[in-house]
Amino acid sequence: MNIIVHDGAVAESPAAPLLRYLLAPIQPWLNDPATEELCINRPGECWVRQRGVFERFKVPLDLPALEDIATLAGALRRQDVGGTTPLCATELPGGERLQVCIPPVVPHGTISLTLRKPSASVAPISSVGSRYRSEGWNQWSRRDARHDPGPLLALFDAGDLEGFLAAAVQARLTILLCGATGSGKTTMSKTLIAAIPLSERIITIEDALELVIPQPNHVRLLYSKDRLSAAPIDAEALLQASLRMRPDRVLLQELRDDAAWTYVNEVVSGHPGSITTIHGRYPDQAFKRLFALVKASARGASFDDRTLCDLLTAAVDLIIPFETHGTTYRINEVWFAADAARRGETAADLLRSR
Repeated sequence: MNIIVHDGAVAESPAAPLLRYLLAPIQPWLNDPATEELCINRPGECWVRQRGVFERFKVPLDLPALEDIATLAGALRRQDVGGTTPLCATELPGGERLQVCIPPVVPHGTISLTLRKPSASVAPISSVGSRYRSEGWNQWSRRDARHDPGPLLALFDAGDLEGFLAAAVQARLTILLCGATGSGKTTMSKTLIAAIPLSERIITIEDALELVIPQPNHVRLLYSKDRLSAAPIDAEALLQASLRMRPDRVLLQELRDDAAWTYVNEVVSGHPGSITTIHGRYPDQAFKRLFALVKASARGASFDDRTLCDLLTAAVDLIIPFETHGTTYRINEVWFAADAARRGETAADLLRSR
């Protein structure tokens, strides 16, 4: 219940009744205990996640209705939602957490609402064994054996580039594509994105609608590179918002500025499988640039070099360099973390190279 206090008296927010009325088309799912999340990516449809699986449904919610929901939901927490404040994290009258994204941070004519239901009950500790897969809970000393990179290394050693790239995407490796402007990075990112399972929920963060996203459950977040938009929202703010949008993967068009720290933190905190681009002709140059970008951020500056390098090593699985000569595009020597590990190396060695 959302309340307002006036001189000691407690009253419901005036926005709550109208908001409940507007939410009527999706209320049955909100009332269903099996519902975990509900995502609206555009007018007329919603994605409902139950028992770990998303399913798409048609709903009679047009753009004006969704805009009203966003505005009223913000009002419950005394937050403005509009062209200059297009991001809002709030709660609905039923206690559901809501992330709102409206234009210009999403394409015009669309709106993104991500609702996450609070747990209705607290399970007893005696149910842990039945609710979680836990066969390896006490096998920390043997963790390397449980993360066997053998199949990927076999493809790598065999020189099967296409098989290796497909397997890397399926295995949710975090991939950096590096090279100069026009070297083919973005073209390859589109190819790799097409290899992501169609069932996954994808959030992209772009400064222009350049990527091609075949996965139907997706949201495209937009920022202004020069921050001249009516809403001066940067990539870092969108990355933070994306964490409240139940992504299977977050795809950042390009690593730059303070977004680098948020990106790395997101990857190591449980969102692997990202595909992004960064400037740098070779893997060592790309890693050095990533290190410099993170170190230049307010949070990254607080880490000593050793700790920061360990963090980046945990985040980056694969660096693929590109270059072009006229009409010829070339993939140069790839840096693969598992290949480096068997040679006794880590990403830290990239900082010391050349």
